[in-house]
Amino acid sequence: MRPTSLVPRSMTLGLALILTLLSPLAASAQSQLDVAQAQAFMGKWVIAIESDFGPFSMNLEITNQDGKVAASIGAPEMGGMQSVTDISRDGEGLVMSWEMDAQGQFVPATMTLAPAGANFSATLDVADGQFMAEGVATKAAS
Repeated sequence: MRPTSLVPRSMTLGLALILTLLSPLAASAQSQLDVAQAQAFMGKWVIAIESDFGPFSMNLEITNQDGKVAASIGAPEMGGMQSVTDISRDGEGLVMSWEMDAQGQFVPATMTLAPAGANFSATLDVADGQFMAEGVATKAAS
């Protein structure tokens, strides 16, 4: 007799994606986006995400690296900070993409920040729409 899992496959996949979302990767690349095009986004941010699996927080740091925008994203309980490999603008938003290591398989992830009053709205897309969540990015205390 084969044991039956009580956890649906989609929930297991979602939890695995959340837990591995921020695992460190060796690869790092610098974006080609000029800092002048992203002044409003520069600095340290805390992103509060609401998902079907519950809330979680991520840290985001957007910096000037030789005149180009660089970013790292992560959380201590999720493996630390990870370098974002592609940063671009889409209208008023900033789009950051990277590949995360999901238990040995690389999965595309994208975070989009868009102005929303004093803060930014944040949209997280993992595995090309397999896991999506929204949240709010606020400036971190210095």
